[in-house]
Amino acid sequence: MRRWQTTSYENGWRFRADWFLPEVRTVVTSLATRASVPAPSARSLGAARARNGVGISETMTDFRALFLAADQNMDIEALQSLAEGWAEAAESAPPISCTDVYTGLATQAYFQRRIHELSIFGPACAHPYALAILSLPQPRESRSHRWTLLARLGEIVQSELHGTGATAMYQNSAVHVLLPLSENNVARLMECRTAMERLGEGALGPARIQFFPLASAPSEPAPQEHIPEAI
Repeated sequence: MRRWQTTSYENGWRFRADWFLPEVRTVVTSLATRASVPAPSARSLGAARARNGVGISETMTDFRALFLAADQNMDIEALQSLAEGWAEAAESAPPISCTDVYTGLATQAYFQRRIHELSIFGPACAHPYALAILSLPQPRESRSHRWTLLARLGEIVQSELHGTGATAMYQNSAVHVLLPLSENNVARLMECRTAMERLGEGALGPARIQFFPLASAPSEPAPQEHIPEAI
């Protein structure tokens, strides 16, 4: 269990205090005594992770870390059961954190709070802020994009915008990005759009970007320089 925990941390587990659950012990015991993880145990762990606000990508990465720590080949069937348990629980689990479990991006409530804070207190940096909305094509065969695709979308957005000071949220087939407005950040956002459009064999392209200036205080008009046109 200690090796699994350490390996999971090394592979990107974000909040160490949230890692241990009773289901973790059950999975470890099964692997140690039976050299396998039964489907019900994997499913229970996936459901527990979802109820605790852990995204699907982080949940699956953590499960892979178990087999790395045990020096065993990945059990694909157990991984599938884990994902199924996570998906079933995520449908009914109430949001308990500022992170959306499907994408790993900000929840709508947290995103709106950040906009409110900036409107009241102003930005903490020298740059004005802008809201960028990257509108994605609607899925053709269902009402929403597959959760596996959303997990990859969240990973791409976080990776491409890392270090920019941006906060991102996915809602209604669009990625909303609140970011300090600078030439470098706009360039990074364009690179992020390009990376998104490559996902799912082009299922998320073409993506259209719209920019909206954000006032830093109620009585202060938003700066207009450097605001790109919709693209």
